[in-house]
Amino acid sequence: MLLNISKEEYRLLVEMVQVADYVMHSHELEESDATADYREFRKKIFSHHKKMGLEKLFTFSEKHNDYIETEESLTDSRHMAILDNFVENEFWAQLSQRLAMRDLFEEEEDEEAIKQMGSEVLMEKLGEMSVKYNEEFEAHGLERIGIKE
Repeated sequence: MLLNISKEEYRLLVEMVQVADYVMHSHELEESDATADYREFRKKIFSHHKKMGLEKLFTFSEKHNDYIETEESLTDSRHMAILDNFVENEFWAQLSQRLAMRDLFEEEEDEEAIKQMGSEVLMEKLGEMSVKYNEEFEAHGLERIGIKE
C-alpha cells in the first residue's frame, strides 16, 4: 500500500510517532524486545525525512543505528508541548488516583469486598475519593505533602 501524504501531513505523522515513542520508551533502561517492531516502524517513518524536505528534523546516528531528533526538531515542534501537558496532567491524575486507592484500602479493611465491587462502582468511589486530592493539589501543589515517620 502506498500512502500519499503532504509535507505537512508527514510532519504531523512524525510528531505523532514521537509522542507514541515517548510514551512507550521514555522509562526504559534497556530496549525491550516487546516493542522492537514499534522502534523499527518509527525508524522507517523517520527515514523519509529528507525526501519530504525536512532535513532539519533528524540526523542519522551510525553508533545507535537510528534517527536522532535535532535540537531544532525538538524546539520547533508542537509535540513537545503536547508531551509536557500530558506528563504534567498524568502526574497529578496518577497521584490523586493512587492516594484515593490507598485510602480505599485503608477505609475498607476487607480487600475481598473491594474486589467484589463492580468496576463501575469502584471507579465512581475512587473518583469521589480523589476529589479532595485534586482540590488540594490545585490549591497547594506539593507544598503540603510530606512523609510521615
